Amino acid sequence: MTEVLVIAGAGLLIAFVNGANDVSKGIATLVGSGVTDYRRALHWGTLCTALGALAAANLTSTMITTFGNGLLAPGVTATFTATLATLFGAAAWVLFATRTGLPVSTTHAIVGAIAGVGGVAYGLHGINWTAI
Repeated sequence: MTEVLVIAGAGLLIAFVNGANDVSKGIATLVGSGVTDYRRALHWGTLCTALGALAAANLTSTMITTFGNGLLAPGVTATFTATLATLFGAAAWVLFATRTGLPVSTTHAIVGAIAGVGGVAYGLHGINWTAI
């Protein structure tokens, strides 16, 4: 049960840094056009991002299968430590890129973290390079 809570916390962290990076794109037009003020636009952005995350969780079974199984070589099962390192690594990169103004894709950060952590944890043969 503790492992599930830790992974959920890491998942919330990556969701937070993803939102910090992307929500401004959605709310800029609300503020720029004068429809609402900045604080209310942030609330709208938070609400819509949360609803989008819930919808995505229900609609993205193919992507979850690919990330969950398709990027590691057949027979390789991700360990708790590798999963945690992947989530924290991707979150750290997205946060760093967001804070420094670098362009970033959370999806690319996750794939890169899977490749990096997987290469270290399981060796280069543990990665399904054709899928990546």
